Amino acid sequence: MKVWEIGGRTGIEGLRMAERTDPVAGLGEICLRVTATGLNHRDLMVLRGDYGRDLPPHRIPLSDGVGVVEAVGEDVSQFQVGDRVIAPHFVNWIDGPYNYAIFAADLGVTADGWLAEKITLPASAAIRLPTEVDEQTAASLAVVAGTVWHAMVAFGAVEPGELVLAQGTGGVSIFALQLAKALGAEFAITSSSEEKLARAKEMGADYVINYRDRPDWAAAMLEQTEGRGADVVVDTLGFPALGETVAATAVNGRIGTLGALSGTPQATASASQGAMIGKNITIKGLASGSRAMTAAAVAVVAKHGIRNPVDRKFSFGDAPDAFHHLESGSHFGKILIRMD
Repeated sequence: MKVWEIGGRTGIEGLRMAERTDPVAGLGEICLRVTATGLNHRDLMVLRGDYGRDLPPHRIPLSDGVGVVEAVGEDVSQFQVGDRVIAPHFVNWIDGPYNYAIFAADLGVTADGWLAEKITLPASAAIRLPTEVDEQTAASLAVVAGTVWHAMVAFGAVEPGELVLAQGTGGVSIFALQLAKALGAEFAITSSSEEKLARAKEMGADYVINYRDRPDWAAAMLEQTEGRGADVVVDTLGFPALGETVAATAVNGRIGTLGALSGTPQATASASQGAMIGKNITIKGLASGSRAMTAAAVAVVAKHGIRNPVDRKFSFGDAPDAFHHLESGSHFGKILIRMD
């Protein structure tokens, strides 16, 4: 079978295609024929050497994908050939609280990921997809579903009528928009593109802020909301922009910080302690979500007919072009790689 490998972690140019023998489903495993995969910012960070330490050059990237079961291993009874499945990228985090051990089996980082014609997964991690979840949503669902559910529901405990804020119009923010509306919340979103903001508005965003026109985007949001801050923030910007994020957050607000689009994961916080204490804000760092969180989000996706918008689709052989498109930051929603 054909696979892509991360190579020397010199960036996108380090990606290389390779041939491997087909995987075999072992004890407690299922073997999948991959049908499509989705890109996330963390995948780009892996190629640049900014995420994960001492990764071998033969590591297969990508944390997101969908596949069809081709074979089941010994002691697997919950799946059968032909089932469509996804899985959280932390395949050992089934339920319960977070712990460091989950990083030992992180798809696309410490374990081989989805950018291959076939893969094996622990059956305990896999989630059978309802027929209501379409293929392109499935391919780009697991990472955003688990992460956003963790931020907005498991931690944020969002209630109908509360205001959720997400920054940018990448996959996480757009899924957060759709999930928030399905759960009865209001939604605010930022972007530097009027076209993207218009699309977000069409999808149900209640407040849209152009941070290029208004670098003081927190003040702009408060103007639109008549002083109302966000009750829950799905924070994709990270610590360099935390001061502005705190300014946009309501009293007793909850900030789930999960991205570093405004800098790097090593950046220092720009918010003052006084601002956080004065508003009694709770901030939690989030490392994606468990299988249970992902499955809960999938159920809402199926019930409400949520569809991940796809910006562009690339063929398996054009995987480097897909990464370049992600790197450009020009996308709205998800970027897919489909098997040839």
